[in-house]
Amino acid sequence: MKMMNLIKASEIRWLLWALVVLVLLAAVVNVPFAITKIRSRSTPWPVQHEQLDGPEATAKGWPISTPHDRVWAEPESWSRWSAFGYEEFHVSSSNPESGANGFGMEVQRLGWPLAVVEIRQMWWDWGDPALEGPEPDPRPQLVPTGLVFNPLMVGGSLWLVLCVLPMAARVMRRVVRGRSGRCVWCGFEVEDLEVCPECGVGRVAE
Repeated sequence: MKMMNLIKASEIRWLLWALVVLVLLAAVVNVPFAITKIRSRSTPWPVQHEQLDGPEATAKGWPISTPHDRVWAEPESWSRWSAFGYEEFHVSSSNPESGANGFGMEVQRLGWPLAVVEIRQMWWDWGDPALEGPEPDPRPQLVPTGLVFNPLMVGGSLWLVLCVLPMAARVMRRVVRGRSGRCVWCGFEVEDLEVCPECGVGRVAE
C-alpha cells in the first residue's frame, strides 16, 4: 500500500498552507518579541549570571568584532547574563599603551532561538590616534540571521508538531484499516469490494 495514496490532495494543500501561515505568524512576532526583551538600566538583572576574570576571560574573547584595525587588548573581565530570549555581555580590559584608559564593550542580544535585535556599546581611549573612529550607534539593530531563520525554525517546528504529526497518525490509521479489510477513508467493512459502499471511494492501490 503506497503511502502517497493514503493522503488526499486537499490534505497536502492544507499542509502547505499551514506551513506558510505558521512561518508568517512567527515572522510577525519575531521582532516585537525581541524588543520586549530590551533591558533598561532600571530593569533588574536576570538571575543566570556568568563571571570570568583573567585567563578565563581572555579565552572567551570579545563577543563581537572590534571596530579598529589595531587589535584591542585581550579581555580581563567577562560577564554574561542570560534569560529566555535575552543575552547580555559586559567585557572589558585595560589599555597597556595608555595606562588608565581601557576598552569596554556591552552587547545585548535579543530574540529566540537566534538573536534578531542587537544593541552594542563600546568604549576606548578616544585620545589615542590609532583608535580613531566613530562611536558605535547604541540603538537597536536588526540581525539578518535571526530575522530570516527564526520564523523558519519556530514556524517549521510548530508545523511539525501541530500538522505533520497528526497527519502521520491519520495515515497510519488508514494503513491499519486497509490491512484489516476496511475502507481506509471511513473504516467501513469492504473486504474485496473495489468501491466502499459507505463513502463511495475506490480502494487504495496496493
